[in-house]
Amino acid sequence: MTKTTGRTRRIARTAAVLGGAFLLALTTAAPASATVTRYHGSDAAQATAYAMRAYDGERDGNGVYADAYLANGAHVSQWDGNGADGNWGPWASYSSRIKQFRVCEDHVGCSGWTYWPS
Repeated sequence: MTKTTGRTRRIARTAAVLGGAFLLALTTAAPASATVTRYHGSDAAQATAYAMRAYDGERDGNGVYADAYLANGAHVSQWDGNGADGNWGPWASYSSRIKQFRVCEDHVGCSGWTYWPS
């Protein structure tokens, strides 16, 4: 039979406490929302699970917007709003999750749909 010392018990106890704290941190950490980008020519739209924005990459006089349907059935759009100045338009946030989104260019058309971005 082996004899354990007080130091060995303290090390084992510390390891158990740290291991438990690590597992708790892993299980309670919220997953980060990934940003999904959809292109239509040089124009683009980005979406997460609850937000989206648009980018106008062409100086052609056609506006660009992100177009989406939400899980609650609402249809929403978010325009680039700043023309083809090389910057993304503002993010728009929604209380319902984005079910599907695409990028559209006024007078030209839209990309295909991307479903359930996150």
